Amino acid sequence: MHVVVRALQATAPIVAKLKELVGDNVVVVNDDRELAAGIAGAELLLITDNVYSAETADILRERAVSLKWIQLLSAGYDAVARHGVPLGVTVTNAGDAYAPAVATHAVALLLGVQRQFPAFLASQARHSWDRTFGSRAAIPFDSTVAIIGFGHIGSAIGRILRSFGARIVAVTRRGLPHPDADETAPATELGAILPRADAIVIALAPGPDSHHLIGAKEFAAMKRGAVLVNIARGYVVDCMALAEALKNGGIGGAGIDVTDPEPLPEAHPLWDAPNLIISPHMAGASGSVMGRRLAKIAGDNVARWLAGQPLAHRVTL
Repeated sequence: MHVVVRALQATAPIVAKLKELVGDNVVVVNDDRELAAGIAGAELLLITDNVYSAETADILRERAVSLKWIQLLSAGYDAVARHGVPLGVTVTNAGDAYAPAVATHAVALLLGVQRQFPAFLASQARHSWDRTFGSRAAIPFDSTVAIIGFGHIGSAIGRILRSFGARIVAVTRRGLPHPDADETAPATELGAILPRADAIVIALAPGPDSHHLIGAKEFAAMKRGAVLVNIARGYVVDCMALAEALKNGGIGGAGIDVTDPEPLPEAHPLWDAPNLIISPHMAGASGSVMGRRLAKIAGDNVARWLAGQPLAHRVTL
């Protein structure tokens, strides 16, 4: 089996696992030029969605004559869906590989904002011992947290926050009961959930119906002290409306790992918004842990392929 790997990080454990399964016929490429040179005989391509471009798609259609399967080393597949794959090629994603890291990051953003860390760090930079922020500090205990999207990541967030004593409301497409939620609601009832929530965490999968799901109208419906966390996609939140809601005190704070546009322009008003934590789209980072998790998911799927078994984590483009 001829395998090509194109990844930005965590390549070594993935390649090692692949070689255990298929021998030395594993090629690592670093860019589209190397991909074009090495893809001709490959049956399997492992690649991250964020490097999958229109040029990548064209190379695969023109040169990947033996390609049967693309194993994404990412949970998201926005770019692959946008640019397409050769006819008949199966696509699988990384399943729940990123769930522990992204869930941990989401909870860290929530706690940081609730505990007023932006204000503490600003005081530290001024060498000022200021305790006036204490009256605004909150905790998840005895609060209601609405989690929009309750897949691998959303449910992991729910389990962590439940351990802090929060009541979890899962907002999903159909609102079916879930063991990691105290309550579930369909997405059509989001407007009724927002006024009840002390915190709103966005963890839904990308989709055309999620553009500006949270905008000025939704911020106006939230509690004035509510905290918003977004670790999904930047376009789910109207970032200009978020900046205004933070500036005028419409909500209590926000923690975001994604923005729209991304990267956030230097002059964007979000940079100076109060009680806001911005991280640079790195919620999935977790060092060697991620390499091991990706290697296991990819390796398990390769083993299924070799055994003629159905692949896990198939996606429909």
